[in-house]
Amino acid sequence: MKKIIYIPLILLTFLIVSCSDVVDVEPSFKLNSQNGITNSVNARAAVDGVYSTLDGSEYDGGMMTAMASRAGFVDWSGSEYAMEWSQSGSNSTQQSKWQKYYETINAANFAINGISNLDETQIDQEEKNALLGESRLLRAWGHIFVLQQFSHWWASDDNDPDGVMYREETVTLENVHQVRLNVGDSYEKIFEDLDFAIANAPGFSDSKYMSKELAKVLKAKLLLFRAGFNTETTGLDEALSLINEVLNANISRFSMQEDLAEVYEDSWDSQENLFSGYIEALRRDYYTSSWYRFSIPYNYSNRVELTDDRDGDLKRGYEWFSADPRWDVVTGYCWPRSNREVFTFTKVTRLGDWGEDTNTESTPHKYNTYFFRYPELYILKSELLARTGASIAEAIAPINTMRAVRTNPIIPSLNPTTEQELMDAIFKEYFFETFLENGSEYFASTRFKDSAGARWIENLRGEGVLEIFRLCYNIPSIEMELNNLIHQNYQLD
Repeated sequence: MKKIIYIPLILLTFLIVSCSDVVDVEPSFKLNSQNGITNSVNARAAVDGVYSTLDGSEYDGGMMTAMASRAGFVDWSGSEYAMEWSQSGSNSTQQSKWQKYYETINAANFAINGISNLDETQIDQEEKNALLGESRLLRAWGHIFVLQQFSHWWASDDNDPDGVMYREETVTLENVHQVRLNVGDSYEKIFEDLDFAIANAPGFSDSKYMSKELAKVLKAKLLLFRAGFNTETTGLDEALSLINEVLNANISRFSMQEDLAEVYEDSWDSQENLFSGYIEALRRDYYTSSWYRFSIPYNYSNRVELTDDRDGDLKRGYEWFSADPRWDVVTGYCWPRSNREVFTFTKVTRLGDWGEDTNTESTPHKYNTYFFRYPELYILKSELLARTGASIAEAIAPINTMRAVRTNPIIPSLNPTTEQELMDAIFKEYFFETFLENGSEYFASTRFKDSAGARWIENLRGEGVLEIFRLCYNIPSIEMELNNLIHQNYQLD
């Protein structure tokens, strides 16, 4: 019997070109049509297999530092800071991102299709719906990364053709070639998955797993990012309602901690995590988050023996951040291999990579990607209130509530008196609270504007008017060459 093909399009097309008679590739989690999804145990294993794809720099520190560079806060990636990409100049990093996101999507589709085919004798209906909700949330996760990195996510015109290449079946030779959806349909398909997850996925129990609360947050952020970019209010009432639902749910083991230092010491065990970059594997810290444990400490920090600077290698924003009480908590000294002391963002780099011998589970090297932490709920609520007509005092109140929870450090309340001061304060709060964690500071830089009316991404980069089409990558050249139905993004060769 033919095995299920579990490989993203780029890998599959390589096989078609170079080895067309070798097409039977097993899923990485060892489920196929012979020993595959036949009961609830197999169904759970298939969903867990999707989580195994959420590793590597395409999702964790590499992606987050790329977006920080794109915003202009740092210059840790030349191509990202320059925002210069084209089909002919496509690099391996962009291709690996495209490949990784569709690997996740393909694994999710394997789980969705297999679980959907189970009948009542094989699985309880409630458990089936919960697993399908979780699987469809994972599929939405992959498509959101494709939307926000390779598509015109910002376009207000639903008919903009540069949306996602949406996949809802596992990849086969028959369905390799796919067209792209327009932007409106891209959002609709992703929202369909998120809405199903909101209705059916399990509630939060552990940040290792996705939950219906995460689905609510993701939908709210998608609505906000698009409407905010275009200074519109479409969908913002729904987004505010979703954020309020999560804030008001009093979810066990998901809340703010008083001590910010303990948040980062606890890493993936912090109760502030709604979803984090946990990978269940021996010495997981050595195999994941290479940017956090290696690249930033080695290449993008202040080397103590060479400089007196203690700015964390920030290109812009140091004068703001260093005046914030959180600065002394989220930065510090670490010692990468060869015991070279550096000053950097220890909230994610921790101690740096001391080498294989000491980088074990018993050492404090719990490198984590904070895909979403509780404090961001308050920042999102403040922004949504500000954009939907609340007074300045009403809009800043959620951020002040969040700040008041902290006892280490103690963070003073904010008292903006004008609309511009309010929006500036909210923008900077994303920077202070989420920098290098999940890309929120980058997306905020695209929709918030300074007092001169320029987007903050233009202000931070200091390069004048931004060419909007540069906010997303080109479709990788290998996809363009081998998928005869796909088209390139506008204004890219």
